[in-house]
Amino acid sequence: MKYHIVEDGGFFIIKISGESRKNEALPAKRMLFPYLKEKGVRVIMDLKELKNFEPIILLGFLNGIRKEINLLGGGLKLCSLKPEILNYFRENRFDQFFKICEDEEKAKKGEWRDYGKR
Repeated sequence: MKYHIVEDGGFFIIKISGESRKNEALPAKRMLFPYLKEKGVRVIMDLKELKNFEPIILLGFLNGIRKEINLLGGGLKLCSLKPEILNYFRENRFDQFFKICEDEEKAKKGEWRDYGKR
């Protein structure tokens, strides 16, 4: 997968493209965790450009990111999920662990936990 990271008005927007690989968690950790240091960090992961994906690999990758962000008292939202990814999340009840939004703008405007000042 490829990552395009932009800071936009207090949010880190991470756009993921390409295909998931078997050992995706390791390169992703090196690439993304430098941005996930700030207490109360708010991250939006845009999956619109994600091509083929292996469900277990994608889920492991997203769950690792979610845990790091939670430890910082921040929030993670996923947006622009393709129907097959969204259906997989709903069928397996992963939508209970991840906040899923239709698009980036709705993710920004939605409710966020505000733990950054604690």
